[in-house]
Amino acid sequence: MNLSTIQQFFYQSPVTYILMLIVFMVSVCGFLNKKLFYRLILHPQSVIRDKQYYRVLTADLANADLMHLLLNEFMLFVFCTNLEYTLGTKSPYGSLEFLTIYASGLLLASAIIIARHYKEFSYSTTGTSGSIMGCMFGFMLVAPNYIVSHLPVIGQVKNIYGGLVYIVVLILYQRRKKEELINNEYHFYGAIGGIIATLILHPEILTGIRG
Repeated sequence: MNLSTIQQFFYQSPVTYILMLIVFMVSVCGFLNKKLFYRLILHPQSVIRDKQYYRVLTADLANADLMHLLLNEFMLFVFCTNLEYTLGTKSPYGSLEFLTIYASGLLLASAIIIARHYKEFSYSTTGTSGSIMGCMFGFMLVAPNYIVSHLPVIGQVKNIYGGLVYIVVLILYQRRKKEELINNEYHFYGAIGGIIATLILHPEILTGIRG
């Protein structure tokens, strides 16, 4: 892969690649400094009691461990780059639309989590997968027939089923690692936020579904 090819990939999905870099750097810093890590994660009680609103954003950048980080970086690359590129083919503001969908998943998930758990001192969560879920389900709506991957025996996996595969992987990973900071409730609300934002930006999708 030459320099011009790399530049072409970057220009197709610039926001995603910048996010991938920031997530990687912040997560690694959290691995190396546990005190920093616990200042970054989403702790609803600290957000409400101590007004540490920055945690809403930093929790999206800090992943629980190396495998969690690598999984989310992979999903950013597979789903978010394609969502940003696809939106760019539909609108001159594709990258801005992508960022809107990403932020909607993040903010809705965080707001509901904070509202539900701000009285629980022991409750915390972190990771990029909430906003990724928003983008993934947004991409499923924008390009449902896109081939996400090829699996043995099953064959081609269409985008419309990609989110289900990712959810299964996350649940299995969480159970195997018993990682409490990886939160399926957060994923669900992130997906809802992404769906809502995508339909607001592209209401024609509803027409296609009805048709």
